[in-house]
Amino acid sequence: MSNKTLPRRRNTRPGGRNWPLLLAAFIISGGTAKTSSIIMLAVTLALRGWKVRVFDLDHQRSASHIACAMDELPAGQPTIWDLMHGASLDECSVPARYVTIPADPEAGRAEAVYETIEGLHIVPGSREVKNFDTESAMDGLLHTWFRELCDSYDGDDDVWLLDLPASLSKMVVSALLPFQEDDELVPPVLVTSKEATDLKATFEELGEMRRQHNQRSRTRKTAPTIKHILMCGTPTPGRPDAEGELTVEAMKATYGKDFTLHTIRWSSVIRQQHRRQAPVHAFGARNAAPIEDYNKVATSLGFVDLESA
Repeated sequence: MSNKTLPRRRNTRPGGRNWPLLLAAFIISGGTAKTSSIIMLAVTLALRGWKVRVFDLDHQRSASHIACAMDELPAGQPTIWDLMHGASLDECSVPARYVTIPADPEAGRAEAVYETIEGLHIVPGSREVKNFDTESAMDGLLHTWFRELCDSYDGDDDVWLLDLPASLSKMVVSALLPFQEDDELVPPVLVTSKEATDLKATFEELGEMRRQHNQRSRTRKTAPTIKHILMCGTPTPGRPDAEGELTVEAMKATYGKDFTLHTIRWSSVIRQQHRRQAPVHAFGARNAAPIEDYNKVATSLGFVDLESA
């Protein structure tokens, strides 16, 4: 599952398939910047001119909250749960947006003011996804919902980004089935020894999942592949961290030869995304560490700036 690659993203339909490239933030560990990474990459790619769609598959719905695609939407707005049960992608998608002026009833402003992000849509999350494993045990067809969505897609999106929960559940496996070698899982790893250990477990469980599924299926192989690893919360001279520095060096020694490792520096600004209901791009300085670092990740993944090309 290790292959260093040169940037290449001009072909967003590898192998002549009809669905876009797939990227997912995944590691079997909670609280490791998966949602932050998905939001930062999604906005970065959209600002570079790519057509992007985010699928919020985590029952915590953090990506939906940051992109204002949760409580701020009209009652009855279809979600990822409805998409799994046959609703159309268009009706389950909403433009990603962010708060520019918060609501302030005392100042006579009952509703917040929003700004949309051109080229970026999100399928809002749902707490109902917690029921997927139980329901799929009774309805085997549910397990192929994402593959069927990919097979039937006829739009012009360039890339789909998946925010996945921290377990290799039946729901996560269902979302990984269409992944091919050109698609990627990008694990965000907080630089502690625990998350580094969880990364090792992630490789092992993904390898076993691939083996079991591909033994059963002769025609539709799955190939969720890791090529890039994000080392999140890496220390900086202004914020030294002996434990983090040790973990970074250990990860370089273990994975540096076969994988592209990315430094995502410690930054308090990225923690503000959820509270502000806005990505760092909307309120941070242009040279904010997360913006600089995720721009480098996007370039390394091969997503050039179409706006300046």
